[in-house]
Amino acid sequence: METPDFKRVIRGYDPEAVEQAWAETDRQLSEANAVNKELRLQINSLREQNSEWGIRLKNYEKIEMDLRDALLSAQRIANQLKEEATKQANDLVQSARCESETLLYEATRISALKEVEADAMLINKHAEISQIEEQIQGLVEQKTELQTLVDQAIHHLEMVKGLLEPATIKTLSSEEKSSERDSE
Repeated sequence: METPDFKRVIRGYDPEAVEQAWAETDRQLSEANAVNKELRLQINSLREQNSEWGIRLKNYEKIEMDLRDALLSAQRIANQLKEEATKQANDLVQSARCESETLLYEATRISALKEVEADAMLINKHAEISQIEEQIQGLVEQKTELQTLVDQAIHHLEMVKGLLEPATIKTLSSEEKSSERDSE
């Protein structure tokens, strides 16, 4: 904002020029306040979005932990099933030599099927974990973008504040000069 140059008239400054300067200053201040209000609304909106994304991220992290726990449980069960099948096969070999070959074949086949099933579950769980990690990465990127927007909005607010403060100082300085001239 520029400091107005008022024409001198009898008993001070030209009242019309002073009124015009006040009106212009008031208009500029109103515009700056409107911009400031809009930026504050945008910041609040971005903060809400950031909070929502944070909650979503926590939910995805919990899902990831649950999936990892399920994967570990599935691996333990698969290992237990393998051990049990092998033990059963060994017990059958000892108890009946005649049926041992047939029973051993069946136990080995069942074990292989369970291992294939466990491997298939493991592959599926790894794929799900990969998808969740990609989603988490996307959320982290969105969070970074939102933080950048918030930082930019704050920067713009500070710029507006910086523009408003010098205008206020100039106005106060002009009023002091005016009061000094009036007292002369």
